[in-house]
Amino acid sequence: MKKLCTIYILLAMVVMACNKNETASTTLNYDLIVEGGITSLNERQYIRLTKPAGLMEPPVQPVNGAGVSVIVGTNKIAFTEIGNTGVYTGIVTDNKNYDEPYWLYINYQGKEYKATDGLTEVIPIDASYIPLTIQQGNDCTITIPRHIFGVSTAQQWLIMSQGNSWDLSQFNAGYKYSYSHVFGTPNALNPLTQQKNVLHAGLNDSLVIYKCSLSPVYSYYLYNVFQETDWKGLLSSTPANVHGNISGNANGFFYAIDVDKKTKAVKDLK
Repeated sequence: MKKLCTIYILLAMVVMACNKNETASTTLNYDLIVEGGITSLNERQYIRLTKPAGLMEPPVQPVNGAGVSVIVGTNKIAFTEIGNTGVYTGIVTDNKNYDEPYWLYINYQGKEYKATDGLTEVIPIDASYIPLTIQQGNDCTITIPRHIFGVSTAQQWLIMSQGNSWDLSQFNAGYKYSYSHVFGTPNALNPLTQQKNVLHAGLNDSLVIYKCSLSPVYSYYLYNVFQETDWKGLLSSTPANVHGNISGNANGFFYAIDVDKKTKAVKDLK
């Protein structure tokens, strides 16, 4: 009888999870979704605005004709849309104002949305700690874990083979980022399968390494997003329930990140 009750409870949990997902797919009613922000990598910055879409719906549609601006101190920088892509761009020369807020303002269809994030200075790349392992055979197999937990400072990494570069205007490029989290691993309801990115290179080849700072607020937001995506469990909520730093009826996150970039030979990383 006890075993039968356990089965009923598990079935009820599955039904609840399924119903929740069905509800989420029909309640993505935000006005717009915000991606991108300010980086110290380049003075030209990119922000994308799109309409929300469910997992089973067509690709997201761009938000055209919005008024987008970024305020740094007393300077207001207007962004212009690239064609009808929903990607807005502007030149921000004050892109290394550490410990200062960057403000985003969006005007769309008579409504205003705003967000802010602070720029934290990145700890420079140190060859003694780069999140990868190298196994040498006919060539070198380079394994980069997607998530590392319990570090002292949250960071985002992008490690690429030589000849590649990070183009911040390409929001659909599928770059394989990895993350160092100050938080611990998720609880037992979210069992982890170790995700990783694998590169192959010669011993004399080089890797292009980007290391990015994350503000505490952005780091916490990403951790919550991964709870509902990379680490999703039976009792998890839906990604749509993770709200970013955009005011009003909008979602996503406007970030400010500092970037250090280095090119290092594989043989020097062994």
